[in-house]
Amino acid sequence: MVTRIGGLASGMDIDELVKKLMTAERAPLNKLFQNKQRYEWQRDAYRDVNKKLKTFDTYIADNLVLKTFNSKTASSSNSNLVSAIATGKATGTLSIEGVSQLAEAARITSGQVNANGATKMNTLTSGTIEFRAVQADGTMASETTKIDITNDMTVNDFVKKVNESGAGVSAVFENGRFSFTAKNTGKGNIEIVGNTGGMNLTTGAGASIREGKNAIFQINGIATERSTNTFTVNGYSVTLNSTFNGERANAEKYNAAYREWKNTTSAAYSQQLIDAGNAKQTATDAYNDAETDYNSAKTAFLGTVSISEGDRTAFATINNPLLARSLSVGEVSTISSSVVTSEQELQDWLDSSGDEALKQKLKDANVTFDQFNAMKSLDHDKLQSLSAQSMYDSLGASFLGGLTADEKNLLKGINPSTEEDFNSQIATWSNGSDDEKALAAKLASLNSAQKSTLRQLSDEDLDKMTDLGTAQLNRNAKLGDKNVKDAEYQSLVDRQATALTNFKEAYKQQKGTDYTTGDPGEIAEVDMPVASATPVTLTSTTNVDDMMQKIKDFVNTYNGLIKDLKDQTTESKYRDYAPLTSEQKETMKENEIKLWEEKAKSGLLRNDALIREGLNQMRSLIYESNPGLEDSKFNTLFSVGITTSKNYNEGGTLEIDETKLRQALEEDPDAVERLFKNSNGKKEDVIQVNENGNVISKTVDTRGYLDKLRDSMKSFEISIEKKAGRSTMTDAQYSIGKNLQDLESRIKTWQDKLKNVEARYWKQFGAMEAAINKANQQSAMLFSGQQQ
Repeated sequence: MVTRIGGLASGMDIDELVKKLMTAERAPLNKLFQNKQRYEWQRDAYRDVNKKLKTFDTYIADNLVLKTFNSKTASSSNSNLVSAIATGKATGTLSIEGVSQLAEAARITSGQVNANGATKMNTLTSGTIEFRAVQADGTMASETTKIDITNDMTVNDFVKKVNESGAGVSAVFENGRFSFTAKNTGKGNIEIVGNTGGMNLTTGAGASIREGKNAIFQINGIATERSTNTFTVNGYSVTLNSTFNGERANAEKYNAAYREWKNTTSAAYSQQLIDAGNAKQTATDAYNDAETDYNSAKTAFLGTVSISEGDRTAFATINNPLLARSLSVGEVSTISSSVVTSEQELQDWLDSSGDEALKQKLKDANVTFDQFNAMKSLDHDKLQSLSAQSMYDSLGASFLGGLTADEKNLLKGINPSTEEDFNSQIATWSNGSDDEKALAAKLASLNSAQKSTLRQLSDEDLDKMTDLGTAQLNRNAKLGDKNVKDAEYQSLVDRQATALTNFKEAYKQQKGTDYTTGDPGEIAEVDMPVASATPVTLTSTTNVDDMMQKIKDFVNTYNGLIKDLKDQTTESKYRDYAPLTSEQKETMKENEIKLWEEKAKSGLLRNDALIREGLNQMRSLIYESNPGLEDSKFNTLFSVGITTSKNYNEGGTLEIDETKLRQALEEDPDAVERLFKNSNGKKEDVIQVNENGNVISKTVDTRGYLDKLRDSMKSFEISIEKKAGRSTMTDAQYSIGKNLQDLESRIKTWQDKLKNVEARYWKQFGAMEAAINKANQQSAMLFSGQQQ
């Protein structure tokens, strides 16, 4: 440590002198700090760009992607009977000719019980009560929901438990009675299983069970039903508010159900069932034969030895099926009888005399003690079976079963000793005969391990493996055909059963009694009653003004982003305004610092290549046509009146020809929506195109403009992140961060250097002070001697 001595002897202000000297010495360090500040400002400026891109992306997602773009308005000729809301997918006109029944929820109401809300449930029941009810899709829940009755559970607790259980049932207990109502409407009863006797669910005054009902109506001449009164048809969200023309709707439902029942009991349908049953049996027989052939081929190659999980684990340790396959019965016996308990003992055994061929084989395979020990645990048959299965699985049934007899002969006729030789042979075949070319193409799809297995196979193993592969492919094909025929037959059976069920239900509704027996030929359709009310007509119209406003809002938001980014690339750069050092800030007022730094930060991204490239990519999308909309003349933004500004200095902002856009929306709003949001589009879509009279397949991007724009912005963001990172990244993960790390290292080096320089100055001034002080002392002594 240097002792700092002020200018006591010299009378000089040493502190101020050192300070001024160090100010000059600190100039390079200040430059480094200023560069560091510039990098930090530039990093923050880049990240601010990404924030703006993400904000714009969120705007697109929230307002144009998640919400309906094509706005339509539905109108009903009688909204008291039927009302509707049109989604963007609403098409055509709907006519509701009649509603004979509205959907209702099932309900069970108990008789009177001697209890109140505070009564313990175990005085009424015990054990577990299970509930099952109609789900939102109109089907019964596949499983029951269980409520356990505990000793401390009150009636109120039980009701709350049911309501919170997700059983699809709303429970109420009032005035000594339980009520359970299905949360969803639709055909079916609430099922309650358990010891419910004390709850009087089916006994006592007032106990009742109301079955849930579907809504039954006639739409565009078709009798149908739904589990709810609000449903979607052709993009309309339809709500049935009241019944009307009920008798006509019931009659149409009855007649439709009767016709279907009659069709499914006809001689022609019966013949269909017979034919489908025969086809099913033929396919089953063919599959059974193929399965037998497959099992025979499997036994011929893999054997019938029983394999345990322990055997498979041991074989996985060996990890060399070709070696295991090559071992003879005697060699396996030699391995099994050897006394080897460690890696060193294995090496000693391999180097000992006897069984030279076997030991060389193991040496060439670099067998470890663990592998050798695993071999000892498996007999010859197991090794053969496991290795055969491993080789077969490696090459696969598709490859092996796909080899022709000529291709197998080609493989048998070569004996490549190395993979390089094998690849050379494949290259030769690729320029040979048709059979050779076909084989070369198949071999080119194999990886290195598969090629190694294939080139070392014996001719016998190759024959057995290809036989097994062919048998497996044939079995799989026959199984697929069997499954198809099974499904076709079952579909006919299910249709017949459903037709009878629906007819019985329609019969009871129409006649008021249950259908018991009767030939379809003895039953007739009913006459259609005269409609007492006018059918309700539902139509939709496109809300052009709303779509116009959405597009204008998008364009204005887009232009705001483009202008902001363009301004940053053209912002003036004031080179005379470097970042302020801490010493400079100490001599300035706060307002002066603010004004200075505004100038210093200006132009950080001037002429920035990343931003220019990002803007160019976004701008290029405006004039791209969408190959997925070739059936429409509105397949570019230009075609609907949206173009980039003619003023290049505006950076590619958008302009709207409102007259042209309105005409496009009025003529084909669906096409305009698909231009922006093509829900069926893909980034790599394969379409058929006609080029010079030839129809060819072409891979194109059929996504809508908004998806392409968001993708472009995502690429833009990633390129910025590579340079400026994000808050969760370390400095080492992006280029500016690496520059900052380098600067930090150089700053530390300079700070250490300046400490040494300052120490040297103080040492020099200290030496000067000491010299002056010594001279003063000598002078004083001389002066004192003269006086004496």
